[in-house]
Amino acid sequence: MTDQYDVIGALYERGKLVPVGLAERGTLFAALPDLAGRSVLDAGCGTGFYARMFAARGAARVVGIDASIEMITYARRVEEREPLGITYEQFDGAELPVLGSFDVVTAVWLLGYAPGVEALDFMVGKLVANLAPGATFVVLVPNPEFDWDNADILPAYGISARRTEESAGRQGYAVHIPGDPPVDFEGFSWPPGVIEPALERAGLTDVRRVPTTITEDLVAEHGEQYWAPLRANPTFAIFTATR
Repeated sequence: MTDQYDVIGALYERGKLVPVGLAERGTLFAALPDLAGRSVLDAGCGTGFYARMFAARGAARVVGIDASIEMITYARRVEEREPLGITYEQFDGAELPVLGSFDVVTAVWLLGYAPGVEALDFMVGKLVANLAPGATFVVLVPNPEFDWDNADILPAYGISARRTEESAGRQGYAVHIPGDPPVDFEGFSWPPGVIEPALERAGLTDVRRVPTTITEDLVAEHGEQYWAPLRANPTFAIFTATR
């Protein structure tokens, strides 16, 4: 019998395996430093998808945190079946204690859930408190400049999306991933000019946005013309900074 948590994990990770998810992955790893021998805190780790990839790339210590007990339970069960030495803890990003002094802290699809700029600053501060001096902070958020008038490009990359209501200074959105069963989820996107100042207010330096990166194997498989619309209008944006 299929375990309920395996079902949850398979549904959640479907978005990582469609073309837009593969582009997200390529850009994230282009933003990260060499992880060999380093410690990584993966905030908002979900099912541990990226945490496992960090460990596979040689990170000496990986800790994943997420507010969802279902996600953490799934991640722990995968760790039990295929041990990589990853620790998973249930914490809300806004209530994160200091778990260590990490070489890298990642926050993937997390900062949009802060309800307002003050809450955003508080969440970023909690994450930065876990960074060692000179360490790297990497955040992945919905693209603040996403052109919703051209959202019809997205089905070619495995998803569809639409705007919903605004809330606490953020644009709401809903995403649909087809399949049997389909996957639907909602989130929030900050407008342009919010994320970078928040990182700077937290005392981070060298704040920069990473260009959308399509790996060579994906270009070889689909062709550059296929990826051009997503390069021009990506669903995600990745920023790096240094403590």
